[in-house]
Amino acid sequence: MRPCAERGSALLLLLPVVVLAALSSLGVAALPQRPPLHAALDAPHRTLSKRASDDPRLSDVSRLEDDQLEGLLTLLNRTATKSWEIGTHLTALVELSYPDLSPFSSSSSSWARPSPDVSPPPTEVLAAVASILASQPAGQAQLVPDGSAADPASVGPYVVLANFTLAEGEQIGGKSKDEVVSAVERQVEVLLRGTPRTQDGAISHRTEDVELWSDFMYMVPPFFAYLGALTSNTSLLTAAYTQCELYRSHLRDERTGLWRHINNQFEGGGGMADDGLWATGNGWAAAGMARVLATYVNHPDSDVVAEFASQSSELSRWIAEIVNAAWAQPRAKYGLRYNYLNDTSSFADASGTALLAAATFRLSVLSIADSVTAPSTDALDAAEGAYRAVVPSRVSSAGVVSPVVDPMSFSDPLDDARADGSGQSSPEAAAFVLLLEAARRDWVESNGGVEPQTTAQGDSGSGGGPSAGARSAGALCAAVVAGLLAVGLVA
Repeated sequence: MRPCAERGSALLLLLPVVVLAALSSLGVAALPQRPPLHAALDAPHRTLSKRASDDPRLSDVSRLEDDQLEGLLTLLNRTATKSWEIGTHLTALVELSYPDLSPFSSSSSSWARPSPDVSPPPTEVLAAVASILASQPAGQAQLVPDGSAADPASVGPYVVLANFTLAEGEQIGGKSKDEVVSAVERQVEVLLRGTPRTQDGAISHRTEDVELWSDFMYMVPPFFAYLGALTSNTSLLTAAYTQCELYRSHLRDERTGLWRHINNQFEGGGGMADDGLWATGNGWAAAGMARVLATYVNHPDSDVVAEFASQSSELSRWIAEIVNAAWAQPRAKYGLRYNYLNDTSSFADASGTALLAAATFRLSVLSIADSVTAPSTDALDAAEGAYRAVVPSRVSSAGVVSPVVDPMSFSDPLDDARADGSGQSSPEAAAFVLLLEAARRDWVESNGGVEPQTTAQGDSGSGGGPSAGARSAGALCAAVVAGLLAVGLVA
């Protein structure tokens, strides 16, 4: 990997040194310890059991069915194998099944101060981390090897969380506590010192040249913020915000307020470019900044909340700018949004639609805090319409979400998506639906159990026709009438 160029402001040039020195002085290893790990860690993954009445995963007003939930979780266990897929899968697991361990939790400080007796232990998350660490060669810089500099950082928060579960002398994935700490430190160092940058200090999304992708926002800033919160490292907390600010300055489209997908027009730039206003890319950006914002405003230390109040205000304004603009774009088939938000010649995409809706609900809940900008009423209304468009009609019992963008090409629809899961599927789309379910559940809870109101026809849209549910209901009515006619019960 090419080391980052020695350029930019003095503050940005010194930031990696300050951050790494702070990590060293604080000692990432100086974390609480807990009893031995759950026996389930012997397996790399485990499908979640059926939800009980007190399970926090779904609320009473959820539209997701039990078999759809289990299908999504099972599909993710089987198909989330790439670095960003694993990170997004783990984020969805935490937000859905262990909400007190997510920075979005405002009712518990467990996420920032995890204790040895945290209950329930995040067994499935720890099992996945064990698999990651067991596969990592000694001394490898990235937590998961990848041509992307950013994507491996998406698993970082969960490796940090796993470190809190280790007692002295205990191992996870064949790694000791000190080795886990070293793995986290190497991931931070390769981002801060071993990755190309723009002249003003934006870290490249790629390892080989300077490319800024909106995807970066979900991978790196939340990792910096989470690690900074758990280790009382304000330099890392600041680095999270700085990267958000820099990326916005380079990717924001002045006409719409939305973000372009990929900008490589820099010294040392290369690879690919994409000026399109990609729905999933805007979702990555809004949802990633929402996780950083939550880390600031829900931090249990009031001094941290006060210190980052201005950054929180700016982040919330930037998130609101994205979601308000996104929902103002044309609706596509089924009530979804287009893969490229302002391009009606592209296709309907449930994947980006779900992530944008999740970010909108998250911002709405966070706006309870002082100086946090809320999404517009129209945006919240559209997010609820989008939820109803996706859940349950766009999710099969095997967890396949459709129609969706091909996550490996981002400009083409995913072909051969089969309801039974035997064809292609998008792991990130499955994770986005779980993130949406968790975000909406928390919105409902924060609003006294009342569902969001919407005037949007979520399951229909311009040229979309009736929903699958409406079609099946219509077919049933027609069959019943035909039967009655046959026996002469109706005229």
